[in-house]
This record gives sequence, C-alpha cells and structure tokens, in this order.
Amino acid sequence: MKNFLLLFAMSLMLSSVTYASFPVTEKTTNVELVSPTEVDNSTLELPVSSSFHFGGFALGFFLGGLGVLLAYAFSGWRGSDMTRSAWYGLGAIVVLYSILILGAA
Repeated sequence: MKNFLLLFAMSLMLSSVTYASFPVTEKTTNVELVSPTEVDNSTLELPVSSSFHFGGFALGFFLGGLGVLLAYAFSGWRGSDMTRSAWYGLGAIVVLYSILILGAA
C-alpha cells in the first residue's frame, strides 16, 4: 500500500504544471561573430602532451592504490601523464577523507 501511495504521489508531482513566481520575459540578443582576416594557427593547436589525464585521475580517485597500480600497468612503468594523474586522484581522495574525518570529530 505504501508503494502505491508513493507512486501516486510521485505521479501527481511529475504531472503538475509549475509557474514562476516572477514574470518571465524572452529577451533576444543579436550576436555577430567577427573573424579576423589572418588567424595564427599556432595558438589554436593543442599541446602535444598535456599534464592531466582524466582516466588516470578517475582510477586513482575511485580505486585508490589499486588504481595507481593499474595506471602503471596501462601506461607502462615509465612516468606518464596517466600515472601522474592517478597519483593526483589518490591524493585528492585522501585529502577529501581527511577533511570529512576531521570535520566529523
């Protein structure tokens, strides 16, 4: 019975129409894009090697030390952006846990 009431209440909430308590007006702006006659392509190129690798960071953040070891296994034992980012992820989760533990005390 509780599930039915919850389902009924959720369907009422999702089907109701809500209005803003303040007037909403549509404002259109005209934007004109101007391109220069000569573009310096050297400023538009991506760097050859970036110093951050999101996959490595995610491995270190979510898997901890095991993620750092996996980053070493995936990128080889040489220092790379992936392993460095995995260490950053491990450091970030250690700092986050430390803040949470010190805040709870």
